[in-house]
Amino acid sequence: MDFGRRSISEVIPQHDSDPLAAEPSTALWLAQLRWIAIAGQMIVISFVTMFLGIELPWTQLLTLVLLTVASNIVLWMVAKRWSNWSRLSHLSHNRILGGVLLFDVVILSGLLYFSGGAANPFILFYVANIAVAGVVLSRFWAVLIAAASVGGCFLLLHYAVGLKVFAGSPYEHTAPWGETKWAFWISFATCSWVLTYFVSQLALEVRLRDRRLAIAEKEKERAQRLEALATLAAGAGHELASPLSTIAVIAGELSRRLDKPEIPDKVKRDFGLIREELSRCKDILHRMKSGAGEAAAERLHPVALGEILQETIDAMREPHRVELRMEKAVGDFKALLPKQALSQAIRNLLQNGLDASDPQQKVILSSNIELDRQQNRSWQLTIEDCGSGLSDEVLRRIGEPFFTTKEVGKGMGMGVFLTRNVIQGLGGTLRFDRRASQGTVCTVSIPIETA
Repeated sequence: MDFGRRSISEVIPQHDSDPLAAEPSTALWLAQLRWIAIAGQMIVISFVTMFLGIELPWTQLLTLVLLTVASNIVLWMVAKRWSNWSRLSHLSHNRILGGVLLFDVVILSGLLYFSGGAANPFILFYVANIAVAGVVLSRFWAVLIAAASVGGCFLLLHYAVGLKVFAGSPYEHTAPWGETKWAFWISFATCSWVLTYFVSQLALEVRLRDRRLAIAEKEKERAQRLEALATLAAGAGHELASPLSTIAVIAGELSRRLDKPEIPDKVKRDFGLIREELSRCKDILHRMKSGAGEAAAERLHPVALGEILQETIDAMREPHRVELRMEKAVGDFKALLPKQALSQAIRNLLQNGLDASDPQQKVILSSNIELDRQQNRSWQLTIEDCGSGLSDEVLRRIGEPFFTTKEVGKGMGMGVFLTRNVIQGLGGTLRFDRRASQGTVCTVSIPIETA
């Protein structure tokens, strides 16, 4: 169909961004968390040495901490420079943060290696890295971090710099491998995988929920803008109605004086053009006021579905080009519907299909009643044309008021907008799809009840 008069399409905006992609704010949050971790490492090392009297290899431990400080300064600078970060692809975002957390696993493994290995109770801090990875990274990177942590734990059970305070521990690297070590490592690996799965799944659900909320908010804003435009159009129509009515009255008076033979034919033709344009303005104003809800506010009456469609087709300029496909039982079904408003809405869609098709081609209008699982009835209308179809741009903007692809003077871009108001006001939906061959399929679904 030629949707210069755009149709109603419940289209969710397409987003190219990965729901699992890290954002600059995530990098800043991670950098802040790492500053806290660095401070904690220094406090623990100092406390153990100064107050507990445990000798630690200060040189090796401080070197590892300084490496963490240096990497965090780089991460902080990258995160602060929003423009540089935003130029990176989403895959690069995950690689950067994934590399940082993988680096943290290596650093933690080094700190534990020089401070007792798996016998050191701070081995549980592997879990913190796994949890953070599940929150800020994609599942691939979260699994990679978990695998590195499990591997680090396994190596620490084999190799480490022993401390006297942990002598005799069943998890010390010199202790023989038996049920205790195997049970510890297997339980650690199992907990790591379970934690990775549930945290990453929860993070994914939260991101998807945030995306849905953002999309809903944008749709709400769009609906508010369209409502404001419709109100503006109705106000303009109301204000223009008075002067146009005055012009129409004066034109009627003048028409009675143009029957004299001395009046030139050119003047009569020009005056006839004025009358035609006044009639066109009246029709436009009527449609603009309908967009503000006058037609949609029509009272519901018991009416046969076939009666609505017949009135719709009869009022069209080329009714012979509309092929109606409907069973008698469907046409005789009576429901509570606004006859006039719904006829005009369907007529808009049919006219778009006729305008888009060649003059010798027909538009097919199919009608049937469907039941859902809860046995609720809905009236399904399908309009198929043989036009050139809808472009991506038209599909994206379809339904906006005053958007039209028709030539100037052949459409004001309000037909589908008004149709949407009527159908959505009845709790229905309107969808447009490209046909496999050529043309467009318009599907209308309206919930109905027996009259």
